[in-house]
Amino acid sequence: MSPTLKRIRWRLLWISLVALGFALGSFYLNQWVYARSDDQCSWVVENVKDGKKIVIREILPEGVAEEAGLLEGDELVAIQGHHWDATRAGTMEAQRYINSRREGTILIYTVKRQGRLLQLPLRLVKPLSLFQLALLLNGLIAWAIAVLVVVSAAERKSARHFFYLASTGLMLSGATISGNVPDRAVAAIILVNGLVSALLPPLWVHFFLRFPHPFEARKNRRLLRALYATFAAMALVLTTLTLIRLFGDGAAKALGLDGEPAPSALVGFLTLLSRWLPQSLYLAAGLLGLGFFVAGMLRVEPRFRRTLIPSLLVTTAICLDLVAMVLLQAKFGASQIFSRQSWIFMVPLPLLPLSFAYAIFRRGLFDVRKALLRWVIYFAVLGLTLALYLGGLAWAFSQALSSIPPGWAGALVGLLALPLGWSLRWLLRGIRRRFRRDIASARDTALGALREPKKRFSEEALLKTVASSLREAFQPQLLEVLPVEDRRILLPGAETLDRDDRKVTFPPQYLILPAGLLRLARENRELVLGLGSEEADWIREQGERLRAHVDALEAQLLVLLMGGDEPHAAVLLGGKYAELNYGRDDRELLREVALAASLVLETAILHRRTLAQERLSQELETARRIQEGLITSEPPSIPGFHVALRLEPALETGGDLLFVKRRPSGTWLAAVGDVCGKGLAAALYMAQATALLEHATQREDQPLETILQAMDHTLRQLLGQRGFLTLALLEWDAQGRYRLARAGHPGALLLEGLTEDCSRELAPHGRGLGLRPAGPGDWEVLEGVLPPKGWLVLYSDGLSEAMSKQGELYGVPRLCAQLRRLWGTGSPRAACEAVFRDVAAFDAQNLDDRTLFILGREV
Repeated sequence: MSPTLKRIRWRLLWISLVALGFALGSFYLNQWVYARSDDQCSWVVENVKDGKKIVIREILPEGVAEEAGLLEGDELVAIQGHHWDATRAGTMEAQRYINSRREGTILIYTVKRQGRLLQLPLRLVKPLSLFQLALLLNGLIAWAIAVLVVVSAAERKSARHFFYLASTGLMLSGATISGNVPDRAVAAIILVNGLVSALLPPLWVHFFLRFPHPFEARKNRRLLRALYATFAAMALVLTTLTLIRLFGDGAAKALGLDGEPAPSALVGFLTLLSRWLPQSLYLAAGLLGLGFFVAGMLRVEPRFRRTLIPSLLVTTAICLDLVAMVLLQAKFGASQIFSRQSWIFMVPLPLLPLSFAYAIFRRGLFDVRKALLRWVIYFAVLGLTLALYLGGLAWAFSQALSSIPPGWAGALVGLLALPLGWSLRWLLRGIRRRFRRDIASARDTALGALREPKKRFSEEALLKTVASSLREAFQPQLLEVLPVEDRRILLPGAETLDRDDRKVTFPPQYLILPAGLLRLARENRELVLGLGSEEADWIREQGERLRAHVDALEAQLLVLLMGGDEPHAAVLLGGKYAELNYGRDDRELLREVALAASLVLETAILHRRTLAQERLSQELETARRIQEGLITSEPPSIPGFHVALRLEPALETGGDLLFVKRRPSGTWLAAVGDVCGKGLAAALYMAQATALLEHATQREDQPLETILQAMDHTLRQLLGQRGFLTLALLEWDAQGRYRLARAGHPGALLLEGLTEDCSRELAPHGRGLGLRPAGPGDWEVLEGVLPPKGWLVLYSDGLSEAMSKQGELYGVPRLCAQLRRLWGTGSPRAACEAVFRDVAAFDAQNLDDRTLFILGREV
């Protein structure tokens, strides 16, 4: 079960139960329990010289009234001896009396014809309302199709909207009163009728805003609120007026709603409004939805357009049919023949959901074929098993078990049901495994093959393993593993049919991955991309031809396999065998597969590079020599100062920076830095940073803040998304005046004596260089004077973060204590060597580069 379907399954169940229960229950009550008896004639009150009389206005041809001998124009005097007032209220009382009689009851009608009184026996009938039957049939067909659609494609909003529209249409079939229903039940039906009147027209328009083409207006909340609010207000007014007619005779008379002449223009306006406004709004909503349907068809692909033509024609015909019914009802609504034959206008109504079912099954607009196949097999197995069981029992009892006492026969039937139940359970579970894997077994299947060590060192073997594991886990209708070169994926050729059933061939063409998607893949690990029209506008932006090519392939998902920060391969997946659509759990599993495969793929790529590294050993050695040439490896001779420095990379090349040089102004500049990462890449970035420092020292007017700002801007363009450089800059002159700046690097140490009070850490605040996103560096510069015999120490975290076997860090306090012990020797060089020996003896891993710079002032 997809996550979306799992989340809404109870909502779907309750909506279905309510709609089915109300529609079937209302039909049953109207047509059987409270069905009206009918004499198949109608009456009218006419004014005469001496008062009023009730006259038979119309008789249904070949009806029971005609069989009884009644004629149009006869004056109705009495029914079964009961006389009725010649008013509308009297005729309504007479009608209620007839409706409350049982079917087949014979009533004696007393009529006056040409001055003679005639007594004619009339047998009452209860005809089936074909009008309500057509509505119910349409609602049931639409609901069944909608359930199939929403179960198969619960992730699509258009599918859920189709279900809500169909369920509301099903309730409409029960929101009619054709029987002699009690007033309380009538009130409930009136309330449901108001609810349906408020929901069905806006749902109709809203559905065609989503299907077949998603219009931008579907996101306009103000428009949608106005649409729903308009019909809600109209339904509220009409429901209130109807309830007043039903329960408030006094209020009805006060408002002029009882059929008497209106006492005021306001009452006439309300009556006219209640009659014509709903029909006008329903007509406008129907035509508006039809207009969006036509406009949406013009924007979809030709193959879908051809599929929807029958639905469009049927929808148009039904809209015209209903318009004709409304117009004829306005003219002939009082006619007995018209009211009894108006069901003819409802006959084409079931063709509307059937036309959509044709489009769904013909072209898979909602991909329900496999789900339907699964349901049919389930019920076929269930029905066949029960038929065999019951047939076997019937044969057994007819042959040899008829003499067994009923108690023993019941026990025997129960015992025989046990193996039947277990067999049926085994069959259904086998079918379930055939059609759908549960997410746990699919995860084991998809990820298990990636754990094999032999797959970790071959890119080709890895991609084949990913393809085979996904094929076994999901049984997709399409599975293609395609290489990605410079953000381009070469799609395989495809064939489809156009609206004239002519074959259309798509040659292989490139699908370009937008930079935004790749950025999401790198930063947020969004590696599973939907390819449907509702999810992939970026495909349409590359051309309608490419959009049609992807649709012809019937590809639903694209899974990116990353090799580091770049896409290495892409997996195209079509619909799952039985369910076709991939839910949230499926996509999350595919994301896990993509992440795991990316890690293994990166290992395979690194392995390939390692094999090629033998050929590049000379180049690496050359690179090391170049790096050593860039690093200041020998301390310069500076009058009045002692300088000691040392840099040890953890690998052949490292990312630590050590730079000392005299500026044109006569001051000296020292820098200790650390590039994020290790190895050759970090060494290359270190070389770039050293070149930037070399360039900066050639200009004597640049303060430390300007140097850091320029390096920050340049390194952001050079380093990767997650690369950065930490740096400590120290500038001093011959008088010992120094300026210190720090960009995310460990602070400098100032030593002036042997005691702990004579050493302190200088840590001006400042942001690392090259960090993303760009922001203010806030680099602070500390100024001071280095006293005689004082030391200024710059170091990298490879010294302070060295770790022993017990997991203990060397730490800054230990480094300070070691330097204070060595300060008394007066030799920065000896202290530098001693510190490195002590750290090397302490460290058990040697995972980071180590750098140390000591500036000591002479007495």
